[in-house]
Parts: sequence; structure tokens; C-alpha cells
Amino acid sequence: MVGQLGGNVTLPCPEGEAENTTLTQWRFEGQNLNSYPAAPLIVGTDLFLPTLHFNHSGFYSCHAGKKLLRTWCLVLEEPLESPDFTCRRKSLLKDILCEWKMPRPMSVCTKARLWMQKVSPRENPTEQQCRYYGKSRKVTCRIVGLHHEEDIFLLVTACVVNPVGASNKTKYLWINSLLKPDPPADVTVYPVEKASRKLRVTWRYPYSWGTTFYHLQFELRYWVETSQMYSEVQLRPGVTSYVISDALEGLRHIVRVRCREEYNHGAWSEWSRESSGIPWTEPKDPEPELTSYFPEFPYYFINTEKPTTPEISKELDIQQVEVPTLASLHLVLMVVISVTVGFTLIALIIFWCRKRWGPPSYREGKPSTAPTYALAPLSPEPPLSASPLLSPPASPFSESSVDSPRVLDNGPYDVANADYFLLPK
Repeated sequence: MVGQLGGNVTLPCPEGEAENTTLTQWRFEGQNLNSYPAAPLIVGTDLFLPTLHFNHSGFYSCHAGKKLLRTWCLVLEEPLESPDFTCRRKSLLKDILCEWKMPRPMSVCTKARLWMQKVSPRENPTEQQCRYYGKSRKVTCRIVGLHHEEDIFLLVTACVVNPVGASNKTKYLWINSLLKPDPPADVTVYPVEKASRKLRVTWRYPYSWGTTFYHLQFELRYWVETSQMYSEVQLRPGVTSYVISDALEGLRHIVRVRCREEYNHGAWSEWSRESSGIPWTEPKDPEPELTSYFPEFPYYFINTEKPTTPEISKELDIQQVEVPTLASLHLVLMVVISVTVGFTLIALIIFWCRKRWGPPSYREGKPSTAPTYALAPLSPEPPLSASPLLSPPASPFSESSVDSPRVLDNGPYDVANADYFLLPK
């Protein structure tokens, strides 16, 4: 059963089925109505509900003792308001979406409908798809089949119906005026290097636009975070970046962007979400630390602390210049000495090795081949009996000892050749 808010309703219990009307009981959602403080009026076996409101909606049952006699489902509706719908087109390639919001949640008995009719040339109206979203209480209807059509008029009628009644509203719409893109996407603000009063802003076409054949124009709005005043810049179609040149140094700026079809068809989109950025600032130099540097050589010392007088500063500068020069000279000298000692040791080792393990001739300091001598024939030896065993010694003062050559005895060895004793056996 359907009732109207603010009205009255009577729920009957079948007569004749209840043997004793005094034993008849009514229950609401399984609870005895007699236990309620403000119990409804029971007339005979019927239940009378005055001044209905939403709390009265639910299941009612009539009982005779433990016997169930009848059940009722009471649904309360109220007179529906005319749907104040709006239509929008996100892109020239998209369908038209019409939607409106219900003042209260829509019951299962309420239906929403939408009809569309072309005015010129006039065509028969066609019903479009509609859908109800309970969380947001919105009804959305989609008008399809109008791609690339810009200069036509539509007659659109939205209607809602429930058991209590029906309500509708009709609008004439120019399809070209329904275009309203989504806000630009990915709005980013970042500083320009070495420019303390500039900010670069970039963004993209809305993802729902879906084409680059039809262009959009953009409008930029920016302001200092702590200020109520803002500046706006309108850019030519297709531009997706802008450099703010009058930003305030060191302050955060808020930026928003919106878009519209390049030939001003339709309406501006909503503003994008806020994006922020701070202009570039020159980094501060770190404070120098007072340290002492100890060079490689222990007898030099360099102090980097600030001198107290100009004379000490000059001496320190001279010392800092001389220390690297002296260090480099010592390094070169050490390298030369090391190389010289190395070559000398290598030469001595080679000479010692040849002396120790070289050929014998090299170890004796003479050539390995023995000199050859010509053999002279000897005169026949006289018999031993003809010659004395010992020749008489010659006088040193005799003439033969000085002027005449000395004749050596012929023996088995030639003692005149001293090299004979040096030959190896």
C-alpha cells in the first residue's frame, strides 16, 4: 500500500477470520504496536494511521492470538518536485549529460525519465537512458547520437513519477551552448633558475577532451598566498605553459587554470585545483670553517686562520706559495736519486752474474782459445855419453856471457816459453 506524506491511511484486517476482535493485535516490524507510547488507533480490526511521515513506512501484520491474518507493506511517497536539470557536454566528441539532484532519497517506486526531440528538422521524441545514484541522490541521463553536431536546437523533457503523482520540466537547448570542458589536468608550478621573480606554470588538456583536433584556450589566475588580490592572464588557443614574471621574491604563490573552446562556444570550465610554488632564491654560501692543514712533509706547517695584521697575512701568503714549490722540488730530487740507485744496482747484479756463471775464459779474463806457435826442428841430440852431465858455469865476466847468445840445453821441456806452464792440462 502506498500513502502520501502528511495524509491518513487505514490498514484493514480481514473480517470473519478473527473470531474475537478483542484478541486482534497489530504488529509493526515484528513489534506489538500496543507497547508503543503513542500507539496508533485501532478501530475494530482495522489500523488507522493519521498524519503519515517517513517513520511509518514498513511492514504491518494483523494477528489473532498466535495466528497471522494479514500483512501490509506501507510505502510513503510525497508529491514530487519538478526536476531542475542541467545539461552539459565535456567535448565535441562526447555525449550530452543531463542531471539533477533529488531533494531526498528516491524510493524504489519512483522512476525518472528523459525525452529528447530535435526541433529543426523536427523529429519524434526519443527516450534516453537515466540512472539514479543513491549516495549523491543524483539522476543522470545520457543523450546519445549527436557527435559533431553543433548548430541544432533540442527539446528536452525530464519527468519523475511515483504512485502519488508525476512531475516534469521541459527546456529548449542549443547544443552549441552545452559545451563545458573539465578543468585542465596536471597543473604544475616550479621556479625559474636564476630568476627570483619568475615562476613557470605548465598544464595539460583535460583527459575527457579526448582530441587535439579541437583546441582549447586557457585562462590563468595567480596570487600571493597571503593576499586577497589576484591577477588573471588569458592565453591564445593551444598554449599549455606560461611564465609569471611579476612574482614576489621568496613568497609562495597560488595558481589555478581553466579552459574553454577556442571559438568561445559553450562555457568556461571550473577552475583547476590550487597549485603553489616559490620563486628561485640564490643559495647561501656556507660559513667557512677554521681548520689547520698539515702537509706531507713534517717541517712545513700551513695555518688557514685569518691573520690579525697585514704583515702576517703577506708572510702567510708567501709561505703558502713557497711550500708547494719546495715540496715539488724535493719530490723530483727523490725520484731522480731513486732511479739512479736502481740502475746502479741492476748493473752490479748483471756484472756479478756474468762473473759467477759466465764461461771460463770470461772468468779468467783471457780468450778461450790458446795461441798457436810454430814448431821448429831440433838438431839431433848428441848421445848422453858425449855430453857432460853438468856444463861448466860460465864466468859472468867472460865475453861470451855478454856478447854471445846463451845456448840452452836441450831437454824434454821448452822452458823458454813461459806460456807453456799457463796452458790448461
